[in-house]
Amino acid sequence: MKKVLLSMIAAMMTLAATPSFAGNYWDGWKKIYSLDMFPECGVNVLGAGGDDVLQETVDLYCGVKPGGYVAYINPKQYDTYNKFKRGSKYPDGKLSVIVFKAGIAFTTEIKDGKPIMDVVSVKDGKSIASKDKGHPLNPETCFNCHETSQKGVCKKQGYMCGDAVYRTGTK
Repeated sequence: MKKVLLSMIAAMMTLAATPSFAGNYWDGWKKIYSLDMFPECGVNVLGAGGDDVLQETVDLYCGVKPGGYVAYINPKQYDTYNKFKRGSKYPDGKLSVIVFKAGIAFTTEIKDGKPIMDVVSVKDGKSIASKDKGHPLNPETCFNCHETSQKGVCKKQGYMCGDAVYRTGTK
């Protein structure tokens, strides 16, 4: 009887300690690429086959120590992403997510044809974006980089540009 009571108490404690968060909307989305380790600050990724987007990302986020990451795309958007043609646009809706080992995720949603970027906690899905202008985790910083990177390639690719070189051969 004592063992049963202790087992029940242990089970209740485990349930109480388990977060009630049901998961993230990108759970089950299509994985499009990943990086096991995020380069340290000062590393030149161009010589290792990286592109300007990755170099700018390393230079901006290395201090945050995000660890590796996995990028996902909404399966409803995959055909547009995979066969992206100049001039085509992503329809409104949740587009993509980059989930970092550090427990943060960069999200992109399209609304009225424009990207809405955010930084969220993987733990609870809530925004942790900075409101400080120029801060690496400010959505405006994300937008500005995606707007101008690689001579506008990101913008031409519908703001989904982390792997534009691989899909388009553009450098």
